[in-house]
Amino acid sequence: MKHINTVLNQLLKHIPRYRFEQVVERYQGDRRVRSLNCWTQLVALIYAQLAQRLSLRDLEMAFNSHSACHYHLGASLVRRSTLADANASRNPSLYKEVFFWLLSRLRGEMPEALELVRLIDSTTIDLNLNRYTWAKFRSTKAGIKIHTVYDPHAQTPTYFEMTHAKCNDAKAGKDLPLLNGATYVFDRAYNDYGWYNQLTQRNIYFVGRMKTNALYEVTASRNVAGAVLADETIRLTSAKGKHYQGDLRRIVYRREDDKVLVFITNDFDRTAQAIADLYKQRWQIELFFKWIKQNLKIKRFLGTSQNAVLIQVIIAMIAYLLIRLAQQAFPNSLSLQEWARLISANILAKKSLTELAAPPKPLTPPINNQQLAFEFG
Repeated sequence: MKHINTVLNQLLKHIPRYRFEQVVERYQGDRRVRSLNCWTQLVALIYAQLAQRLSLRDLEMAFNSHSACHYHLGASLVRRSTLADANASRNPSLYKEVFFWLLSRLRGEMPEALELVRLIDSTTIDLNLNRYTWAKFRSTKAGIKIHTVYDPHAQTPTYFEMTHAKCNDAKAGKDLPLLNGATYVFDRAYNDYGWYNQLTQRNIYFVGRMKTNALYEVTASRNVAGAVLADETIRLTSAKGKHYQGDLRRIVYRREDDKVLVFITNDFDRTAQAIADLYKQRWQIELFFKWIKQNLKIKRFLGTSQNAVLIQVIIAMIAYLLIRLAQQAFPNSLSLQEWARLISANILAKKSLTELAAPPKPLTPPINNQQLAFEFG
């Protein structure tokens, strides 16, 4: 009989074990470890994400109840106290490398986009102030922000960073690794004229929203039509505006719902409608944040330390990429939501991903021709 690995085992095949061990050795992740090595920690936390486990106790009981599957996963039994210690102390960068391996694999199997476009945004996750005192950002609130660069073509994040919720988006944006020649789309929270100047000097295009109190003078205007109400070349005149050297473009656009948006960009080549369409793509990153909050464990954490929270966020991103890789292997069959649900329900079942992707076969009861037969003596 042909052996079939568990669904979790098939997903973990995307992570080269030998390369993972090389990274563990570089970070000395398993130094003086007797019971819970880095691989078991990774497997257990991915299982917690995909199987929707709610707590360390829940994870311990559920994962250990499938001990017969541990051998093929290369894992061992977990204890919540040991796992809690590992989450609080191990270097998160070790697991971040796994994220970038999976990202390169996902992107490597996709056709190249015609334009290099990235979306930038952040999402805030509220935390209990009594348990997460290190994340305090208001008198009665605690929280973290996940700053993300998102590829709308691959439908996946390309970079993310976790900060305190009080961290300003514009300040965090300056630390994001950006690609020369690419176009970045973001909202008004990233409005910083000095940063705009740095992007332009690096041949990076940007499309953002213009603040209502911005001071500027119009130096040229273009003909407009349809939903485009204005398309102007401007020069900033405020004190802060002097941090940008050169001309910018201001576009006024009326959406289908009659809301008027004012864009600011250094792109003078695209049409005004194309600029508006680029900004419309920003909705994809909002949907991504909504999806991970609804389907992954990033609103309730398995540890209270900053290190434990960061590791869980990284593992959540890894779990997202594993689901995307499963979806990519079977295009046009199931939505990402359907894949997440099926993987969660069958995480340690011995089923192939092909079987999961196939539509369920209708059950037809056998017909008994004798069922209605009557015998008379």
